[in-house]
Amino acid sequence: MVSSTFIVALVLGVTHAFPTPMGNSPDDNTDLIAQLITTPTQIKRYRKLLTDESGNKLLDGDRLTNATIWDFEQNGFVVPGGQGGLASAANLETFPYLINSGVTLTMGTLGPCGIFLPHVHPRANEFFVVTEGEVDFGTLLELGLYENLAPNPEIGGKLTKNKGTLFPKGSVHYQLNNGPDCKPATIYATLTSEDAGSTPILMDPLRANVTVGMRKRVDAGDFESVRAVTPLHIAEVVDKCLARCHVS
Repeated sequence: MVSSTFIVALVLGVTHAFPTPMGNSPDDNTDLIAQLITTPTQIKRYRKLLTDESGNKLLDGDRLTNATIWDFEQNGFVVPGGQGGLASAANLETFPYLINSGVTLTMGTLGPCGIFLPHVHPRANEFFVVTEGEVDFGTLLELGLYENLAPNPEIGGKLTKNKGTLFPKGSVHYQLNNGPDCKPATIYATLTSEDAGSTPILMDPLRANVTVGMRKRVDAGDFESVRAVTPLHIAEVVDKCLARCHVS
């Protein structure tokens, strides 16, 4: 991966940038979470989640399954620029059983040349693991890595199957499937908060308002839809990969 310093031009709220706080959960859990937050003890929160109206009997069948098991394959959303990639995030909003656990887990796939756009998690560290394929990554730590306070370099690397790395809380980071075999990659990302948050780092504010601000649901393989908000040195790698893998 080309080493370069990120140019941070603009920060906007994006619904679908990876990892987002909301998957395609069939339920709106807002009211339930509000009740859980005001419940005084953890065991009473579990009572609300796992027992029936009497509070003295476990939920039956599918109700108990839905309360305690997260289906990563069923609850996914399209990753813009992911070249057919999907992500599925189990967090407090989508899976209330995680309340006070301090954990979010995201499963994702990246198609050939797909990218998880540069972003920051304001409330969590992230441990990122590749389980199939390979993924290049880059991260930018907070200012001060060098004693003279010179701009930090991008820390880049390559993850192959069953290898992982840490993205510290507050660091800018991205992941890119630049694998030589032009096959999809599968990843798991564990974050140290059930409400980690995700702030995208965007590049072109005028085009970003059109491309991202409209919250358009992009085609699975449409890198052009996110080109305007992709740092130039990353876009160059994606373009070379698209040509090599004959992805249009």
